[in-house]
Amino acid sequence: MTNTEFLHSLSAELDSLPAWSLEEAAPASTLILSIDMNKGFTRTGAMASPRVAAILPATRSFLKSCRDGGYFIAAVTDFHTADSIELGSYPPHCLEDSSEPELAPEIGEFPQKILTKNSTNAFFAPGMDRLLNGKETVVVTGCCTDICILQFALSLKAYANQADRPLEVIVPRQLVETYDAPGHPAGLMQSMALHAMLENGIRVVQYLPTK
Repeated sequence: MTNTEFLHSLSAELDSLPAWSLEEAAPASTLILSIDMNKGFTRTGAMASPRVAAILPATRSFLKSCRDGGYFIAAVTDFHTADSIELGSYPPHCLEDSSEPELAPEIGEFPQKILTKNSTNAFFAPGMDRLLNGKETVVVTGCCTDICILQFALSLKAYANQADRPLEVIVPRQLVETYDAPGHPAGLMQSMALHAMLENGIRVVQYLPTK
């Protein structure tokens, strides 16, 4: 398959994702997770992205439906010090003495639990193990699709597979996004990350809002 043929195939794959609605997940055994929808990725700072900010209305609507339906909602947000090793790979962002780690105001009212992380992978955030305890479904939303979302979803699925633990990891396509920058074409990075998740047993879906 040529690169052009692959890109056409990838586009068709993502255009034909199955529909999914929140009602398919049982509230008692489902965790709704929002990753890095904070001021530092939506409002201000080196990593702020208008593409990420653009999914805030849909994210707010989704989280409101989750709250109304009795689902447990948690958020994870970057929280770095000036000495954080991750800042050797990315520009300084979400520093502890700034407002950037704070959740975007559009969604701040919804999480019942907020965890902080000092790496790109929320799977290792202190307290994540307790959030996952007893869950059969985890719905992952937020940013960045090709970094934090991808790493968390793959780690979680691999962890469950290692333990032969049935666990559905669901990523609604409309509720994840990444940034655009030189050397980081957002559309391509988004599509490739979604494809990688699909190939590893993660359910990437088209979210149908609750009527």
